[in-house]
Amino acid sequence: MKKLFAVIATITSLFVVSSAFAADIEIKDAWSKASLGQVRNGVAFLEVVNHGDADRVVGVRSDLAEKTELHTHIMANNVMKMRQVEGGIDVPMHGTVMFKPGSYHVMLMGLKKPLTEGEMINVTLEFEKAGDVPVMINVLGPLA
Repeated sequence: MKKLFAVIATITSLFVVSSAFAADIEIKDAWSKASLGQVRNGVAFLEVVNHGDADRVVGVRSDLAEKTELHTHIMANNVMKMRQVEGGIDVPMHGTVMFKPGSYHVMLMGLKKPLTEGEMINVTLEFEKAGDVPVMINVLGPLA
């Protein structure tokens, strides 16, 4: 009986700790651009605010596209190129990370339907400590 209680207490504490980490992460100002013509890719920008210990965004997923990745831009031979982020994006303790044009962003590749101005779409950011954090994204006009 004591062993059963210990197992239940351990599992419960893991859930509480996981929930506490997720509560430390706040997502603000999430937006995307409406699709233009037959373009099958989309992009999303947002602000990650961490109210707790250091964490890392290690992935992203969505049912909107065939593939969803974390991307950034790098300068190579005087040309700005987009690249998938390897190893995740550090979010400092009590810090903020901006996903913005020309920097980190969520890349939606192979959209299953065009992104339409005025709709809300969702993705899930995957954090190393906080776990899954759902994000609602406002789709703005194509020239936003």
